[in-house]
Amino acid sequence: MKKTFTFILMILSFFVLASAKNFTITIHGNYFSTSDSNLADNFGKKKYFPEGKVSLRIAGNFFLWSSYGAFSKNKSWPEWSNKVIEEADIEVEDIFKKNIISCGLGYHIGYIEKDEFSVKVEIGACKITNDQETTARGVAGGNVLTSEKKKESGLGVRGNMAITYGIYKSFFTEISVGYLYATDKVAGTTVKLGGMMISLGLGFRF
Repeated sequence: MKKTFTFILMILSFFVLASAKNFTITIHGNYFSTSDSNLADNFGKKKYFPEGKVSLRIAGNFFLWSSYGAFSKNKSWPEWSNKVIEEADIEVEDIFKKNIISCGLGYHIGYIEKDEFSVKVEIGACKITNDQETTARGVAGGNVLTSEKKKESGLGVRGNMAITYGIYKSFFTEISVGYLYATDKVAGTTVKLGGMMISLGLGFRF
């Protein structure tokens, strides 16, 4: 599945470069609220992260789009190997990384030009991956005692609705609301990988 998504992104990138006058590049700052209660308890329900998007007009007001966003979160805490000792002799570090790859079809109403508004609707597929690594080290010397890796990954759907406003020549700003739905089954338990996302972006139209 990973190779399939990579192939799709490569094909879309080729057409973007071949038709430079018909595409836009947008950088978003995203506010993401996860649907996974376990993830929310361990790393927080809300997270801010950047995302890059390219869009290619194919016919009329229809366009193809593709995006990539990622964020990571680290936390650590002390533990005791023996209840008798007074001070913690183990430090546990948890590293969590989330990657979101999306692509699909969109339609816009209006004009992406200076002093003009446009409404965009996007629907497509997404691949969401969670990578988590938990490492326990001895406080004295820092030697690794245990290391455990866990990966959750799933294909799903994504929908966005955005409003753009042209601010200067080919530059525009954009605010959007979207939802991502993807799941994975781990040890008989369904893990929700997606969630709601509110984005504020700045783009350039070629």
